[in-house]
Amino acid sequence: MKITQETHNKKATLRLEGNFTYTQRKAFQEALKTVSTDQVEEVVIDLSQVAFLDSAALGLLMISHRQLDGEKRTLSLAYPQPTVRQILELANLHKTIPMIDAGVSTLAKKSA
Repeated sequence: MKITQETHNKKATLRLEGNFTYTQRKAFQEALKTVSTDQVEEVVIDLSQVAFLDSAALGLLMISHRQLDGEKRTLSLAYPQPTVRQILELANLHKTIPMIDAGVSTLAKKSA
């Protein structure tokens, strides 16, 4: 899996490409640690190029969400492909971690 990072105005984006599985956990944790500076208030995980994620990836996303939440930062999941979205919904992660679709988060949709 390839991970690219981008930071703008206290918001960091991690773009993941490929399958997000147990074997990529260390690379993901290192990338997350790199962008989790004092200036970053929001971390967005761009899943648009991820075709599959396994239970280890789901657990890692939940742990990352809890860790960032404890630091008063936010974690969002962006643009998941249909298969990945289905996996996230089956695991009920969409109820805990905000998801962003086409520039509109599910939180914004709920309040509309």
